[in-house]
Amino acid sequence: MNEPLPDEESIFPEANIRFSTFGDRLGAYLIDGLIIIAATFPLTYFNVGTWKIPSLYLLIALFTVLYKPVLEYRYGATWGKMLVGLKVVGPDFGKITLKEEMQRVSFYLVPSILQHILTLGVYFSAAFKSTKDYTEFNRYILSENPSLIWINVIVFFLLVADVITFFANRPNRALHDIYAGTYVVEKN
Repeated sequence: MNEPLPDEESIFPEANIRFSTFGDRLGAYLIDGLIIIAATFPLTYFNVGTWKIPSLYLLIALFTVLYKPVLEYRYGATWGKMLVGLKVVGPDFGKITLKEEMQRVSFYLVPSILQHILTLGVYFSAAFKSTKDYTEFNRYILSENPSLIWINVIVFFLLVADVITFFANRPNRALHDIYAGTYVVEKN
């Protein structure tokens, strides 16, 4: 996929390890985003506008929360990473452990779970039952839970820190990779 530049020496030439590029990781991230949107948006749209079923919201939330950690732990990659040809490995460049994966996703998993808990509470309010469409739902949920905005701001700053960290080190590790001791490499 990505050949090293002529003036670069591989950090681990005997293992033929090639670290992911920003473009590959961004591509995988966008593919994963499209997969999650395709799988959840139609159900979410109708659930918010018409059905208003808390258990359906909970199933959708579980899918979005578990997608990344389950696939990366079980297969070493999300579907986006698989399509781009990347995999997540542990510090010894072997299969990632459950602990490493949970540390790796904790930066985003914790805020996501908080968002879902705050949103689920809205499903039991009388005012929610009167919302008629997705736009009205969004206005209502932000008025009921202004902390959701702050959670999104925190996630945005974590994302910026991830990108800055990625470009600041040779093996192209994002902040969450360093925290968990993991690497994202090209699949051989």
